[in-house]
Parts: sequence; structure tokens; C-alpha cells
Amino acid sequence: MADTEISQHPSIMAPPGTWLRLLWENGGVAPAYWGKLAHILLVSALASPLRLAEWLRYGRRVAQTEIDQQPLFILGFARSGTTHLHNLLQHDPRYGVVSTFQTVVPTFFLIGRGWLKRQMARSLPATRPMDNVRVSLDAPMEEEVAVSNTCALSLYHHLSFPRRARGYWDKYLTMQGLTQQELARWERVYLDILRKATLDNGGRPLVLKSPNNTGRIPHLLRLFPEAEFIHIVRNPYVVYQSMRHMYQATLPLFQLQKMPVEDMEEHILSSYKMTMQHYLRDRALIPKGNLTEVRYEDLEQQPLVELERLYAELALPGWEEAKGPIRDYLHTLSGYQKNRLQLAPAAIERIKEEWKFALDIWPYQPSA
Repeated sequence: MADTEISQHPSIMAPPGTWLRLLWENGGVAPAYWGKLAHILLVSALASPLRLAEWLRYGRRVAQTEIDQQPLFILGFARSGTTHLHNLLQHDPRYGVVSTFQTVVPTFFLIGRGWLKRQMARSLPATRPMDNVRVSLDAPMEEEVAVSNTCALSLYHHLSFPRRARGYWDKYLTMQGLTQQELARWERVYLDILRKATLDNGGRPLVLKSPNNTGRIPHLLRLFPEAEFIHIVRNPYVVYQSMRHMYQATLPLFQLQKMPVEDMEEHILSSYKMTMQHYLRDRALIPKGNLTEVRYEDLEQQPLVELERLYAELALPGWEEAKGPIRDYLHTLSGYQKNRLQLAPAAIERIKEEWKFALDIWPYQPSA
């Protein structure tokens, strides 16, 4: 097993207690993964003094940090362009983000902002394994990654235990499968992550992106009643093939169980259906004027035009100040090349059948 297959595990920094719960819930791992698991547990245990040091130094300060300004949530199924939109909005100087560094070591990034960050940057890959997007510890990242590196109550642990992927999605997409104790624990962890990010960003409002938030609108509104939302949608045929490619590229790095290809394909079909049906049902709960929507294809073709429209529809301040930095960032993307993926005819027919509800609303066609 290559070193990269071990070191890049998404939850390697989760506390030992989290890993013990995950192993208990999932019945352990097969012997083929014992070496990988041993490395994960070793790294997790060695980081324990750092977690304690952070709590002793910053625990009270974080607990007293107020999230005074409601977040801006980016919604959308994975591979729908949520990362692109997140990266654009990061360059608005009014906003803060949960960074990649914060999500990888959420329980001790405040004490590691200097030395540890420099060490990690040396071993960082240039691009993500599933596409050609550049990787940086300062780039915005999904706060769900921080949750998975803090506790067992995360949908993203299905990457480690893909045979129970449907169970993780059923439980954690909408949070409806959690006990009251689990929900209270998740909320404490989630708000602690946002408080830390708020502290690290000097109190600026946060722009947040985790695709699974698309199924959590009622819960997010309970935490942040006046939050604003942008939903991004992309051609479902492209999303399916991109998701398939993502799992093929990332599962070997993360998994502690094997997932047959046919199970992976069924999971993509069911998870999209589950997520988007919840979004279409629950978007009416968002207060009028606090939700706007954009097509990825339009954002890609006319980014500044679409962003100006989004700012206007949400009445977000500061577009004139944000436009210049965002334009400068767009210039850095001039050489970016997307993956070119082909979709099998059988998959096209399954998508037409399983995702008809979405295609009726957003009448996309298979890409040429």
C-alpha cells in the first residue's frame, strides 16, 4: 500500500475515541486493512496532546465567541459546482471561510497555525485526486470534513465504511435519524467549528459549503433562522459521471472496506434522489429573499454577471468591493482543464428514470 493511501485519509486526525466508536459501529475492518488502520490510530493518538493544549489555551475563548452575523450557505449536490462557487465567494473580503487547514486539524488548528501548517504544506498534493482543482491549506473547505475529524457523527465516514454508505446517508443527510443526545452532540461540534472559524476570521460572516447541507435546510434554519442560501444546480448527467469518477479516484485512499462498482453506482443514484427531493421540498421553508439559485453552466460562462445577480437577489452588501478580487481570481483559472468523461448509454437511461423529478424541473440533456 502506497504511503499516500495512508496519509491522505480524510479522518486521520479524528480523536481515538471517535475511531473506536466507528470501529464498533461498523464491526471492525478486514485483515487487508489492518496496516492502514494501525497507522490511522497511531497518528490519531499522537495528536492527543495537541488537542489538550488547544483546549487549555483557547477553549474558553472559543466558547465565548459569538456568531453575530448569519452565515451564507452554498447548497447543491456534490460535483455540481459548489467548490467553484465557494472559491469565488472566498475572494469577497467581507467573508470568512472554514479553510482546508481548519478542517484537517479542527481540534488543534489554532495552536498549529504556524509550525504545523508549514509542515503540512510541504506534503500537500498540487491538485485534488478527482479533478484538476488546485489544493491549498488556505482554500475554503467543507465544514463537514471538520465534523468528521472531530466526532463519529458525520456522513463522510461512509468513505471509510462504504458498505454502510446508505445507512450513513439515511442518518446524517437530514439528521432525522439521530437521537436527541446525538443531535445535541453534533450541534455542539458544529457550532464549535464555526466559532473557531469566526475567531480565526476576525468575526467576519462565514460563507459555508457542504453538499450534504442541501438535505438539512430545516436544521440549519433552526440554528440560523436568518441565514442566506445559494443553490447551484448542474447537468445531472454530468454530475452522475463526475460522482462516479470521484469515488473511483478517492475511495482507494479512504476506504477500510471494499465497495463493488455496482453498489457505488446505485449509491450515487439513490443519494442524489434523496438529497434533491429533500431540497425541493424544504426550500419553501427559507424566508423570502434569503434563497437564490444559479446554474453551474451560467456561472461558468458569465461568472461576474451571475454573481452580481446573486448579490442583488440576496441583497448582499459589498459587490463593488468584491468584484475586483473575484475578477483577479478568475484570471488565475485561465489554464484550468476539466475532466472529459463519457457516460454509458445504460447509465443515461437509469438517470432518466431515477432522476426524472429533477429533469422535469431542470430540463438538461446528456452531454455530447
